[in-house]
Amino acid sequence: MFSLDHKVIGEQYYLLALVAVYIGLVLSWIMRIHLAWPSAAIPGLQLLFKNGAPGGVLTPELYLQLMTMHGTIMVFFVLTTAPFAGFGNYFLPIQVGAEDMPFPHLNMMSFWVTFVAFMVAVSSFFVPQGPPLSGWTAYAPLSALGQVAGPGQGTGQVLWAVSVAIFCVGQLLGALNFISTTLDMRCKRHEPDAAAFVGMGLVS
Repeated sequence: MFSLDHKVIGEQYYLLALVAVYIGLVLSWIMRIHLAWPSAAIPGLQLLFKNGAPGGVLTPELYLQLMTMHGTIMVFFVLTTAPFAGFGNYFLPIQVGAEDMPFPHLNMMSFWVTFVAFMVAVSSFFVPQGPPLSGWTAYAPLSALGQVAGPGQGTGQVLWAVSVAIFCVGQLLGALNFISTTLDMRCKRHEPDAAAFVGMGLVS
């Protein structure tokens, strides 16, 4: 779990992105079912969202909450985590001829900080008013008005902001490793020796 090997950390990032993409996929299915059949009841949805889905039918506020979390999860924890952190951790040292990242402990920490950010984001589903409805960009003034702006704009919005802040810290740690690996750990280029070519009769 706490491996310092860059390949293992890359695989951990891919696994986290895989879990995130399935959660985002389920949220998008619920939204698309509602778009196709607005008055249809989705079985069991009222158990997850008592206030947002009475009888299993989505309210407009819950639709916006699902859209916000779908966008947040897919952009931050899939489209950023998988290609940047997962692909970069696994392949960058191999491409530059390095044995590993220069700061393996920071590399390990970057994954676990990102994992904590993901858990904080998902925890917004379990607070009384649910996740925020301000969109994955969380533009003001909607994201800044607090609970009066709608369900989820209190604790849910705070959890969203904390999650993004923690995520940025994790990605910063990873980026420092990527830059250091590229600049300091790559194999040195060996210039051909002119005397060897003279000895072979290739040049005079």
